[in-house]
Amino acid sequence: MTTLFPENNWRDLMQNTWAAIEATMGEGVTVTPVRSGGVNFPTIPEPEKTVTATAVFTRKATSALGGGRLHNMQAITPLVSTSKPIFQFGYNALPFPLRQYYRIKLLRTGEIYEVTDIKADGVACITVDVVQLGRQKIDGPGIVATPVPPIVMGP
Repeated sequence: MTTLFPENNWRDLMQNTWAAIEATMGEGVTVTPVRSGGVNFPTIPEPEKTVTATAVFTRKATSALGGGRLHNMQAITPLVSTSKPIFQFGYNALPFPLRQYYRIKLLRTGEIYEVTDIKADGVACITVDVVQLGRQKIDGPGIVATPVPPIVMGP
């Protein structure tokens, strides 16, 4: 019987593919573990345990249902296009396992994200769903904030 990968090195090939993606699209991040602040209290960051790593950052396009209303007993709900931030790490990128509520700082922009869900693909990388803490920076990819010169009136 002929197999697609005769030497059974499929997992190695996938890890090499991930390494190429990380080398091309990866960027610097810091990961800060947190500890519990107690029942009904926010988590407490542990900055002394912060590590720097390389991750692939993307924003997955998605649609969300907007606020709807009824019209002739039918729901009218507009779809709103948005994006969902996602980080991907190689399996050996961090010295500790990621957990919910850990903080990830994107060094390029300084934006801070909080981990909401961690999914391992079982082969080469870990996909991390996050939510952004604070507001998005104006100077993001493809967005350049240029100062507007003042308008001078009169002679």
